[in-house]
Amino acid sequence: MSYLNCLKLLFRKLNPIIISAYGGYANDKDLHIYARVLADKGIYEAGTTSLWKNALNFFKRLESDEKKNVPVWVSWPGKAIELRSDHEGYLNYRGEHGMDFKTNSEHQIVVTYTIKSGDDIIYQVSTNVLKPFSMAPFGVISDMDDTVIQTGVSSFLKWRLLINSIFKDSRKRLPLEGANSFYQQLHKGPSGNGKAPFFYLSNSPWNLHDYLLDFLKTYQFPPGVLLLRDIGIQTMRRKSLVKKNKYLIISEILNMYPSLPFLLIGDAAELDADIYLAIAKKFPNQVSAIYIRSVNKGKKMTRLKKIIETHTDIDIKLIYHSDEATVHARNQGFIV
Repeated sequence: MSYLNCLKLLFRKLNPIIISAYGGYANDKDLHIYARVLADKGIYEAGTTSLWKNALNFFKRLESDEKKNVPVWVSWPGKAIELRSDHEGYLNYRGEHGMDFKTNSEHQIVVTYTIKSGDDIIYQVSTNVLKPFSMAPFGVISDMDDTVIQTGVSSFLKWRLLINSIFKDSRKRLPLEGANSFYQQLHKGPSGNGKAPFFYLSNSPWNLHDYLLDFLKTYQFPPGVLLLRDIGIQTMRRKSLVKKNKYLIISEILNMYPSLPFLLIGDAAELDADIYLAIAKKFPNQVSAIYIRSVNKGKKMTRLKKIIETHTDIDIKLIYHSDEATVHARNQGFIV
């Protein structure tokens, strides 16, 4: 082995680099993909019952070591481009994909990220990108926190949120009762063919993407796109409703699929109802129904009920259990 190759090998061992691929979504023309270049912190695999390993995993994820200005080859069928990670390690591509889909069926586009040193591959990872069925009956956009997964985000001083996040493995977390069954029925749609695309949103940082994705797989929620957010000074500042991360992401999704109606699902703990109603006003022909799960907070529930009463032109339902949403969805013809 040459001296140069020895140095390369030593560098890789001392400072290994990985790419966290976050998937993405596409339509007939464009592709939106997300990834991040990071130092390998050696996260323990999901399924551990050790409290200290779970706590260590949490802090390893939180204290990510981003790698900026790293050249990465990104390829998918028929195209390859070079991207460079930004100052926080992120890789983003929003543009034409150049593919010609011969059928109207749902596609999982395989996107591969590769870091090279000369002809040597230092690191490579592939991810699936969702291109929905062009004749899908609707799409589903769902919040994660206390809508899909029990987080305790509305608990006093958010102590349950901290305990759940730090000490519990993703496979030990619990979904909201009946949520996975309801979502599976929505995924199958009114025909039972399983064509409704799912988009999961959370205010959690991208650092928890693998953790939350493993949770969704463990409890057999419909496969879909998991979209989180960057945590930094900018995200901590107060913003108007239309500048909040969730509003911007939903707007981007609906613009990507202008002929596809959507169901929006959230909870009353945060501002989901306000954001979803603002979306419904901006895209009146694309929001078929809004489901808001109740929380045990008197003032928030009183405020939410007043909001719903003043928006009789929008089909927004306050639900206390997934069974209520199932009944409404069946009556509206969303599910069998």
